[in-house]
Amino acid sequence: MATVRTILKLFSISLGMCLSTRIIEGPKSAFALLNSDAAFNCTVSQPWLIIIWIMGKTPVLSVTPEGPIITDSQFGQRNYTTENTFTSELVISAVTLNNNVTVKCSLQTEGSQQADLFVQVDGMVSFVSKVTSVVLNRSTDIVCKAEGWNPEPTITWTRNQTAVDSRMYTTTNSPSSGHLYNSLSTLNLTLSANAEVACLATIQALHQPKTAVLYITVEPPSQDQTWLIIAIVVPIAVVILLIILIIVIAFCIKRTKHSESSYQDEIRKMSSRKSLETTVDAQRNSGLENFGMATENVDDLQPPPGSPSPNRMVTWFGKKSSGTLETPTVPPSDLESQQATLNQYMMDFPIYPRKTRHVTAV
Repeated sequence: MATVRTILKLFSISLGMCLSTRIIEGPKSAFALLNSDAAFNCTVSQPWLIIIWIMGKTPVLSVTPEGPIITDSQFGQRNYTTENTFTSELVISAVTLNNNVTVKCSLQTEGSQQADLFVQVDGMVSFVSKVTSVVLNRSTDIVCKAEGWNPEPTITWTRNQTAVDSRMYTTTNSPSSGHLYNSLSTLNLTLSANAEVACLATIQALHQPKTAVLYITVEPPSQDQTWLIIAIVVPIAVVILLIILIIVIAFCIKRTKHSESSYQDEIRKMSSRKSLETTVDAQRNSGLENFGMATENVDDLQPPPGSPSPNRMVTWFGKKSSGTLETPTVPPSDLESQQATLNQYMMDFPIYPRKTRHVTAV
């Protein structure tokens, strides 16, 4: 039975070589997302004998009028038949990045046609910082980030669902790990009213772009008083610091002058004390009044001849020797009197100045 089938196939191939079978419409290049399915169509004229699908340089599926011959479970086939044509659809399940190759439809008898399969990766899109409010008519930068894409995504912006001029934003791309790419787009926006701002990232395999949306509220400038507070507080703080500095400097100068004055007064007081002590010491060293001393000559003590005797008697307790008088011993009563006189003098002229308190009675 198997031998008969093989003979029939060989006969069909030989007969097809004699007939004018041709490819009416070959496969078209396709873009597929990673892990999705991809499909290619190849339409040939009737009658036909065999269609072979080749990925790169490897045959992956063959189709005969009896049915498909499948060699890899990733590949499948669907077909559509009319009176004059036959269409074979190659289905590739769960495509990977290794499937980025050329897909060829071959009849063996008359040429072939081919197309390319592009497997792409869609990543994530988000805002770096979510801006929820801006100041009226003030320029603001909004940053959108797309991560983990292959190839590099195309980023666009909309405001209230209207496309934004490309001159208002800039986009930079950078490679990431595993043949993936990251993109960063910055939109410079000035709003006069509340707005819906959207960042859109897309690649050819996506039927709809991936979108991140912001709803921004516009606030009047009067609500932002930070700059005004700074403009008021800073000068006041500077003035207060200058006043404090001036007061400290004046206090230091006054204290220095007071210290110098006190020092000079103390020097003058010390000089006065020394002068007074010197005077008192000089008075002490000069001796005390000897009440037993007389300046008259001894002969003057004798009354002149013929003069009457004095009414009072003068008694001399000294001794006369060689025309001089010896100082008699002062009686104790006189010593006490002299000592009292000296003490009174010391009280009248103290060594250290006294403190005098003046009291006014009302």
